[in-house]
Amino acid sequence: MTNATSDTDPIPVAAVVRRPGEGRQIPRTSVVLKAEGCHSGGTLTVYEATLGPRMAGPPVHLHRTGDESFYVLAGEMTFLVGEATHLLPAGSFVYVPHGVVHTFWNAGLEPARQLTFFTPSGIEDVFEALGELRAEGNGASLEALTALNERLLDTVTLPSDRPPFGPLD
Repeated sequence: MTNATSDTDPIPVAAVVRRPGEGRQIPRTSVVLKAEGCHSGGTLTVYEATLGPRMAGPPVHLHRTGDESFYVLAGEMTFLVGEATHLLPAGSFVYVPHGVVHTFWNAGLEPARQLTFFTPSGIEDVFEALGELRAEGNGASLEALTALNERLLDTVTLPSDRPPFGPLD
């Protein structure tokens, strides 16, 4: 099956069905890809991720062209969206259009899980590169994440006092 954007440029698409726990695990991350650009013709990536207790998420950032939606599956997540901070329990939903500053973290004492939708696809490339950096022992420094996000995802990272993907304390 294809989704033709023109008569000469068909983009392959495929239906995807995932049972609980299924998907492509990105090594050295908590990311499990549920649907990727190769399934959606480049229009969508969906992934599940777990953030441990008292852990920071990504640095404060905005996407120039990508939109991101989050659904909290378990635990509580705190989201900064624009200038507003929201503490959200399981069952909550957040939509962040391109150009809006955002980040998230888990300030709770239990792990939190979220399902994230990113349009267009491409965020999976960042996760794969992050996993490779971690394999090389480079971790997730702010400089490394900023370079990856700018190169692969057209993302602007803003200054922050908090290290990404590290303990809040």
